[in-house]
Amino acid sequence: MKKIILVGCGNIGSRHLQAIVKLKNAISVEIVEPSVKAQRLAKSRLNKIKYNKTAHKLFWYKSLSEIKNQNDLVIVATNSQGRINVIQKLLNLGHKRFIIEKIVCQSSDEYKKILLLMKNSHAKGWVNTNRRYFEAYQNIKEKFVDSEYIHLSVFASNSDLGTNAIHFLDLFSWLAEDYKIKLNGEFLVNQIFENKKGKLYKKFIGTIIGFTKNSFVSLTFSPGKKESFLIKIFGEDRVASINELEEKGYFINFKGKVKLNAKFGHTSELTTKIIQDIFLKDDCLLPTLKDSSSLHKELFRIFNKHIKKILNKDVKLCPIT
Repeated sequence: MKKIILVGCGNIGSRHLQAIVKLKNAISVEIVEPSVKAQRLAKSRLNKIKYNKTAHKLFWYKSLSEIKNQNDLVIVATNSQGRINVIQKLLNLGHKRFIIEKIVCQSSDEYKKILLLMKNSHAKGWVNTNRRYFEAYQNIKEKFVDSEYIHLSVFASNSDLGTNAIHFLDLFSWLAEDYKIKLNGEFLVNQIFENKKGKLYKKFIGTIIGFTKNSFVSLTFSPGKKESFLIKIFGEDRVASINELEEKGYFINFKGKVKLNAKFGHTSELTTKIIQDIFLKDDCLLPTLKDSSSLHKELFRIFNKHIKKILNKDVKLCPIT
């Protein structure tokens, strides 16, 4: 029986749990969540789906200190603040394989320390920027595989650029096969907004642009009456378009226009596939912690620079989660 630890079982964590129990083989799941409210949410979401309740064993804990046995995989779905301490404790307990929610941490120094801790513990981690598992983007990657350059643009409304940017930057880097990106945050809106998760976190809107050697990305997030995510991907002689929320898409090249299956991939489904890949191959489509480090560091840099510009103060920890 494979053993999984899920640390943090709030909104995202409970979706991971829904995915775990959909695994066909029997799984032992140790869930660490100190909040009674979050535990209730997770249990209520489990009751809304069909799964083999006799095949899996679920154990609920309130502290990492209650975890005693080494497991096959750890999913860390806590908030970014203090996550480095959680990861360090898990590594000290001997755990070797991690799926870590984004943003991984809140500073370049924290990220550097996590990479060093992983290396010293001979452990491996992946960042859950999971659009790589969307069927539509896998299809698009195949169609753009011989394109010399990629231009990815995102237009979104009623959403947070700080929270979502890493997803689309990772998608861009995966499509362009280049992580050496330089970001520009000069076109962010000159205001700092409170994040719905509390005063510790901030919300950003506006535009981020970025360049690699041959490719270009632009992310524009603006206020709106309803949420929307429109993605366009351009090559020399082709273009793809995805409306994620309406689940519509198309691809155009010299042969004409074809529809794309643009079904949105939810964590409660995708994590099942990701876990299966890790158990089978000790690898998956998600970026490794090392792969994602340059994207994180660039985001920390431009957001902290923007905060200093607006509030006239230096910040050591980037307040996004």
